[in-house]
Amino acid sequence: MRIDITPAMLEQLQQAPEPGGVRLVKRVPGGLNVPQRPGSTGVIRIPAAATAARPQGGEDFQLLLQSIYDAVFITDPQGDITGANARAEQFLGTTRAELCKKNVLDWLCGAERSLLDTIMGSLQSNRFVLIQAFCQRADGSMFPAEISVNRLPLSGKLHLSFFIRDITIRKETEERLKTGYTALENSGSGIAVADVEGALAGYVNPAMLTLLGLENAEEAYSYNFSHFLKQKELATEMLSAIRAGDIWVGELEMQRKDGATFFAQASLEPNLNPDGAMTGIVISLLDVTPQRQAQQQLELYASQLRQKNAEMEADLRMARDLQYAFLPASYPDIRTADAAAAPGRLDFAHVYHPSGLVGGDFFDILQVSAHQVLVFVCDVMGHGARAALVVATIRGLLEQIAQETHEPGEFMTRLNAAYSKIFSGANELMFATACCVSFDLESGRILHANAGHPLPMVIDPDGTVRGARVTEEALGPALGLFGDAVYGQVANELPPGKRMVFYTDGLTEARNDKQDEFEVEGMQTAMKQTAAEPLSDMLEALVSAAVEFSGTPTFEDDVCLLAVGFVGQDEGKTGD
Repeated sequence: MRIDITPAMLEQLQQAPEPGGVRLVKRVPGGLNVPQRPGSTGVIRIPAAATAARPQGGEDFQLLLQSIYDAVFITDPQGDITGANARAEQFLGTTRAELCKKNVLDWLCGAERSLLDTIMGSLQSNRFVLIQAFCQRADGSMFPAEISVNRLPLSGKLHLSFFIRDITIRKETEERLKTGYTALENSGSGIAVADVEGALAGYVNPAMLTLLGLENAEEAYSYNFSHFLKQKELATEMLSAIRAGDIWVGELEMQRKDGATFFAQASLEPNLNPDGAMTGIVISLLDVTPQRQAQQQLELYASQLRQKNAEMEADLRMARDLQYAFLPASYPDIRTADAAAAPGRLDFAHVYHPSGLVGGDFFDILQVSAHQVLVFVCDVMGHGARAALVVATIRGLLEQIAQETHEPGEFMTRLNAAYSKIFSGANELMFATACCVSFDLESGRILHANAGHPLPMVIDPDGTVRGARVTEEALGPALGLFGDAVYGQVANELPPGKRMVFYTDGLTEARNDKQDEFEVEGMQTAMKQTAAEPLSDMLEALVSAAVEFSGTPTFEDDVCLLAVGFVGQDEGKTGD
């Protein structure tokens, strides 16, 4: 129970007589005040020196003071604190002794001496003064407070009592109510409160007035919500649902006061009192007229878009078929014919997985002679139709340049010059990484030129898996970056049993859930386990390892793998 104690009650308690009669005080020389009671013998009793000083206002007064719910300060007229209750200690986070060392203004944020003067002046004609302020705790934190200041005579002297009430919860509630009301007033949805029969009453926000074509709330209160429905029979359905405790939601065709039609997404729900009884209906309307008007147009656009998409997909499927046609349908038969050379043949295998219908990765095997081929692997920036067009352009250049030179360095130099000339007029930079490698069985050499492409993996005859060793002079920029770039080449040995795996970065950049990439290390690990397997089986196992690592059967980028192996005569007569 919360009880407010007035200053008059405090004064009455302080002056209350002792049990047994009226308090009479007799003044005697020496300043002793001796209570006289009926039937007294008049004997003066002097208290012993060890008797404790009487508490301020008496014990009953102090007991009541400490029982008050609010924090209470007792001060002199200058505001110096002479007493406080336990609640004040709790509110301000310090002891009573520390409270009494300060002036009441020290605990009020921003308070000046003029505040006490104003309070004293107001108390001349008023029983109390009510102020609102922020109180500062001993730790520096603050809380909003409502403070009642009263005159309080104690022991014949004027004091002031400050009743301090923490109104933090009240302020927070007021702010929430204010915020909620502001939100309702500024909401783009129409919101209104109706009675149990649907008559508008209690509240209508500006958006609802605009929707219904009304001037003000008073005009709105003269209408029933059903008046604005195009389908009047819906009113009964909505009221039945609401009275059953349900929320009615649906799209309504409605009419404004002037008869103009509009469409609204409506929500009607019961407004319940604290006891759960229905006292009205909360109505919310969102104008969806523009959406409805646009719906037919959108349906038309969607139909046209579906038709265009079907045409584009057909074009992409054709582009995919053409792109697959660019890949070798069969592998050339490359063997040693010179008796002085190591007998054997080249075996080939490939895997191609575009990330979309068409991709930007491709390879080609250009036969130079019965014992020599040029292997070309390329990765065009991006993927999709644009990359496929670049692939088609490069594919056309390859056959032309292959007739002019068989040296990988010169081949890449001419290809880059032609590529750069063709795409120099494009609005965006279109570059491609590539590598060109010559395999010559009679010379037993590999010649390598590289244009910013990942270096192939090598499996040596002893089964060692490593990256290709390519010196600096054979490493050039990607095609299309610098039109005048000159590409060099490096030679390596081609002994029987040697294998090379060319790849694009769609494989090594495969990511798992932790965003870790498969990388070259993942390739090496997988290839070590299948280094002696047929080339096609080795590549399929490599792709499977990347899929298992990423946890998904699809790749974010195109994947192109090409394996070339020199099979010596002693290794068997059948290829993989």
